[in-house]
Amino acid sequence: MSGSNVPPASSGATAGIASVTLLGMTAMGIALPILPQRLNGDLGYSLTIVGWIIGLESIATLLSRPWCGHLTDRRGGRFAAIAGLIAMIFCGLTYLASDFLMDYGAAGRQAAASLIVLGRIFMGIGEGLVISGTGLWAVDRAGPDRVGRAVSWVGLGLFAGLALGSAFGAWLDHGQPGGFALACAISTIIPLLGTGAALVIRPGTAARVHDSAPVAPLLSVILLPGLGLFANACGFAAITSFLALDYRAHGWAALPLGSAGVGIAGFGVGHVTARLLFSDLSDHVRSRWPVVTCLLVEALGLCMIWLAPTPLMALSGAVVTGFGFSMGYPLLTLPVLAAVPVVRRGMAFALFDAFFDTGAGFAALCSGTVAHYLSLPRVFLIAALVSLAGIIPLLMVPAMRWRRETPEG
Repeated sequence: MSGSNVPPASSGATAGIASVTLLGMTAMGIALPILPQRLNGDLGYSLTIVGWIIGLESIATLLSRPWCGHLTDRRGGRFAAIAGLIAMIFCGLTYLASDFLMDYGAAGRQAAASLIVLGRIFMGIGEGLVISGTGLWAVDRAGPDRVGRAVSWVGLGLFAGLALGSAFGAWLDHGQPGGFALACAISTIIPLLGTGAALVIRPGTAARVHDSAPVAPLLSVILLPGLGLFANACGFAAITSFLALDYRAHGWAALPLGSAGVGIAGFGVGHVTARLLFSDLSDHVRSRWPVVTCLLVEALGLCMIWLAPTPLMALSGAVVTGFGFSMGYPLLTLPVLAAVPVVRRGMAFALFDAFFDTGAGFAALCSGTVAHYLSLPRVFLIAALVSLAGIIPLLMVPAMRWRRETPEG
C-alpha cells in the first residue's frame, strides 16, 4: 500500500517537499507577467489569441492528467515530481530560444511564437507532474492524521512560488534590455535546483501493483467537489492570465504599486497568509461551510479588481482573492480522499486536479474573448460570478463525506 511501510514525515520533510513545489512553481510564475506582453505587445497577437496561448498550459496539463496519475501511482510521488521539473527545464529552454529569434524578421517572430506555444505545453505537463507528484509524496509521508496539513503545505509552496516568481519576473523584465531572456534563463535554472532538492528527500512507497481499474467510479466521487474546484480555479486564471494586461490598459506601470507583477504577487501574499493561518484547518473541519466561505471571499476580491479605480485597490482585490482562493483546494480534497482507496490516490489527485486545469483553461480562453469584445475589467466580474456558482455543487455533496473516514483498501 502507498506509504504503508514509511514512517510519518517530520515537519521538516513535509516542508522540504513543499520547497520542491515552490521551486517548480517559481519557475512557472516568472513567465506569468512577461508572456502576455511578449505575445500582445511584441508579437502583436490579439487578446483572444493571448488567452488561447496562456490557456494552452492548462489544456496540456488536463490532457496529461491520466498519464500523470498512472505514473504517480506506479513510480511514486518523488519520481513524478522530478519528471515534472525536467519538463519545466525544457520549457525555460524553449522560451529562451524564442527570444533569440525575435530579431530575425517576420519568420523569426513566427518561430518565436511557435516555441512559446511548445513551452506552454512543456510547462503544462510539468505542472501536472509536479503538483500530483508532490501532493501524493507529501500525503504518503504525512500519515492519515496529517493529510490536510500535507496538502496545505504543498499548496503553500505552490502559490508562494507563483507569487515570488511573478514579482521576480516583472522586476527582471521591467524596461530592462534583455530582461525577457534573463527571466527565461533563470526559469530554466530554478527547476534544476528543485531536482537537486527532491533527490535528497526520502520518497514515499509507491503502490507497485498495476491498477487497471476503470476511472468512472473515481469520477463519480470526485465530480461535485471537482466542480467546486473548477469554480475556485477561475479567479486564479483571470489574475494570472489578464491582470498584467488590465494594469497596462489602465496605464498603471510605475513601481511599486503599478506593476502587474506586484498585483500577481499580492494574490500570492493573500494565499500564503491564509495557508499560514489555517494550515491545520482541513484536518479538523467537518462541514462544507468553510470552503463555501472561501468562494465568497474569492468572489469579493475579484469584484474589487473589477471596480478598482487605482492600483492600490486592484492590489487589495488581488490579496483578498488569493486569501479566499487559498484554502479551497485542501478543503475540497477532504470529501475526495474520504472515498478513495489508498492505492488509487495518485489517480484521484490527477483526476481531481483536472477540474482545476479545466477551470483555469476555460477561464483563460473565455477571458480572452470577454476582454476582446467587452472590456478587461469585466473578466474579473465574470470570474466572480463563476466563483459564486461553484457553491451550488458543494451544497449537494453528502454531509457524511465531510465527516470522513479514509478507506485503506
